[in-house]
Amino acid sequence: MLNKQTKSQTEKRKYHPYVRTLTGLSAAMIAVSGGYAAMPSQALAEKADISIYDWNSYSKLTVPELKPSWTVKVDSYTNQNESFQGQQAVAEDGKVFAFSNRKLIALDAATGKQLWTFGKDLTPSMVYDNGVLYGLTSSHKPYAVNAKTGKAVWQSGTSTWMDTRERTEALIPTADTLYVIKGSTTYAFDRKTGKLRWKVDEALAEGNGTSYLQEADGVVLRTFFVQGALTSVQLNAYDKKTGKKLWSEFGQGEAFQIKNGLVYSVDYYTPLLQDYESVPDRKVQVNAFNLKTGTRKGSMDFTWKMSGDPPYERGQGSILANDGKIYIEQAGKIAEYDLNTYKNGDAPTRTFQPPGGVSGELVGVVQERLIYRDSVTDSELKGVKLVNGSAVQWNGDAPVSQVSIYGKGIYRAQRNGTLLGINMLTSQPVFRVKTGADLHEATLKTGSMIIVQAEGKLIGVKLPASLK
Repeated sequence: MLNKQTKSQTEKRKYHPYVRTLTGLSAAMIAVSGGYAAMPSQALAEKADISIYDWNSYSKLTVPELKPSWTVKVDSYTNQNESFQGQQAVAEDGKVFAFSNRKLIALDAATGKQLWTFGKDLTPSMVYDNGVLYGLTSSHKPYAVNAKTGKAVWQSGTSTWMDTRERTEALIPTADTLYVIKGSTTYAFDRKTGKLRWKVDEALAEGNGTSYLQEADGVVLRTFFVQGALTSVQLNAYDKKTGKKLWSEFGQGEAFQIKNGLVYSVDYYTPLLQDYESVPDRKVQVNAFNLKTGTRKGSMDFTWKMSGDPPYERGQGSILANDGKIYIEQAGKIAEYDLNTYKNGDAPTRTFQPPGGVSGELVGVVQERLIYRDSVTDSELKGVKLVNGSAVQWNGDAPVSQVSIYGKGIYRAQRNGTLLGINMLTSQPVFRVKTGADLHEATLKTGSMIIVQAEGKLIGVKLPASLK
């Protein structure tokens, strides 16, 4: 919800001695004339049925405050459908693109000056690629706009509109195709003309598709959530030219590696069948499928045992693949394996201790730091240095609203109306800027400018040299 701040003023009255004297005399006269003065009944404050305190506090950080270079009002993402989260603004090539009064606008990133406007009553969703912006009209017909001039390149005659139920929605451009995801339905448009090539739906998913889509050697991969006796993810493969389904595998996640015609994907279904409370054995299984046919060609099994006596905990946490390596949480540790050399039964290349107090998920590797998103504190980030296994964290001085990382800069938007810029390598805050907002969308960056997305406005901030 959009929180609106209001200022209350308290009027101070000056009381003089004679006012108090007259008041006391009046009270005495009333008591005498009545013969007696009744004692007032005791009034007790009403107590709450439940009262809970949170004494967790943040130490105030002393850090230079930067003044924004500019601020521009835009349509508030907090008023939009959650399906379009993360799609209302883009910063590229020294420009910022956003929606104002349901029109697409372009701003100079350094000055905030408006450069052009396009369309009307547009759907608040867009993506940028190679000098072109792609979006949807109010009737959900895809369009393409030249990002430099604001002139239309094309508008498709095919609508991707569906019912108003919230669902995953995404625009994904590739070399020659614009894909539009609407829940479990996939549309493929010619990127040059906007002509619809094909449309396909995964009926078993009943609208529950993810935003994952990947092209490889004439094949399009997507994942869905399919319900049955047990609900799990499903990996589908489609022919890029026709949209024909080539194969699907229930229980398989998105491809984290495609190599030599094989798709490598984690099996998320088999662990659901295990009696994990009685058996200490644990396994993450990565299956390899032929990209074209879906034929299973083998698997990599990463195994370990839980310590102690039953009943055992589930013992399997996050899994992250990055740059030819896979990181698996195993019984309180993070195990690293080299995917290019691993053979079943091999021990981990190395192991790490998770950051203290973290209960969350692995989200990526940045600047040789393994990054966790802490589920206890929602979006707080903590990490592990891969060079020596030491824990790192990037503290703020208020609850986090949104965090974005670019290079060595961490941009932490907070729930107290400020944003902190933090040097990721030193963990030291570099600057603060006032946003005046509770909620924030992802911070954008182009060149030496970051663009803060606050409630109903964009704020341009020039970065200090240490974070450029």
